[in-house]
Amino acid sequence: MQKFAAGMPSLSASSRLRLIPILLSQGIGLGCGLAAVKLNSHLIPPATLGFYGVFLTFAPMGMWVVHAGLLKFVGRNWAAANDRPGMTHEILAAWTRRLVWLVLLALGAGIAMARTTDISPLLIGTALFISAALLSLGALAQSALQAERAHWRDCAVAASGSLSRSFLPPLLYAAANGAAVALLAGFTVHALIMAAAGAWALGGIIVAGVGKKIPARTLTAVYEGPLFVALTLALWTLTGVNRWIVAWFFGDIEAGYFTLAGGAAMIVASMLGTAAMQYVQPGLFALGDGPETARSTLARRVDLVALAYTVVALGALAVITAFASRLVGPLISVKYVEALKWLLPAGCFGVATLVAAYYHTMLLAGRRERACAPVDLSTAAVLVIGCLGAAKLGSGWLARWLLVSPVVPWILTRTLARHYFFKPDPHPARAPAQTGTSA
Repeated sequence: MQKFAAGMPSLSASSRLRLIPILLSQGIGLGCGLAAVKLNSHLIPPATLGFYGVFLTFAPMGMWVVHAGLLKFVGRNWAAANDRPGMTHEILAAWTRRLVWLVLLALGAGIAMARTTDISPLLIGTALFISAALLSLGALAQSALQAERAHWRDCAVAASGSLSRSFLPPLLYAAANGAAVALLAGFTVHALIMAAAGAWALGGIIVAGVGKKIPARTLTAVYEGPLFVALTLALWTLTGVNRWIVAWFFGDIEAGYFTLAGGAAMIVASMLGTAAMQYVQPGLFALGDGPETARSTLARRVDLVALAYTVVALGALAVITAFASRLVGPLISVKYVEALKWLLPAGCFGVATLVAAYYHTMLLAGRRERACAPVDLSTAAVLVIGCLGAAKLGSGWLARWLLVSPVVPWILTRTLARHYFFKPDPHPARAPAQTGTSA
């Protein structure tokens, strides 16, 4: 315990003040998430929610696939960059160039989803493209804000997103007398609000970067190339795979149950994991830029934070599951009572993916970006193959596999990550040139 404690930062007065907007942001997200569970379960039938749940798995394809490397680059290098307007100009130019790939992905997803609804694939694809592109912009802004520890402005962006995502789609659906396309329209407006809030939060820097001549290229090849597209494609797959599997093997109604349960469970799992990550990530990156002797401290800190998160998140999920039956009626509609069996399994799988994310961050902090490939892809392969194999045996077996899934990152991900983290890298990714003036 003393060895672990040595790696933890002390909570100074300024550190405690940083926690206030982070926890406030997550608290708003929790309240909005609970309200969304109530609205969705009372207003939207399971089959329609199953369709919308699959749409939601495709909506992050911009920030988790097409623009993934840009997000990682901003998060890793924004805080240390002196010429932030120049970096902003370059990032926005790269975001624009990649939109053509997003068009193709969105149309493909629209065609795939159209088989379960009477909505045209072109309309689904258009909603996906607009939403995914705008969500990428909002995510880029939040990544920059979190990197520079502008937590109050990030809280404002996150709150606008939580409110618009939770309330707009179900309320528009009700106002449209149950037209499923209203859910897509509501989510698209949510994405627009997120992008607008992000632009407001970074307004001065964006204005300074428009038309600015870039003195030197800052976007490094490892972040602009296919590496992080492949890695975040794997993460995106993990995020949506169980909704896809449940819909494929057990039908849209069961997918609706899983969507509601997964959303409710991930409110807690994601809230805790995101808050911890926002707090520790800038410090981890600072340690990674420090002397080589700081690597052991960085690794110990990641271990302890990941362990604390696992224990607290699983405990919170267990409490929620124990009292879930009492939520039927006051919070969850009676027609979704069958969703309760998925609460703990879906939450456990979410915990597994978030624990793995801590070790991904450790590799980024130590500038072992290329090592993320064998670590992340191995983890994703084991989890997905396990889900597919269990689903073929039945829903009960899938639930059991999801329950034990948090073991995977501790046995596999941590072992691989620490191996590559302490192994010398002959070709480390360079830090961007620190030229120009700070904005």
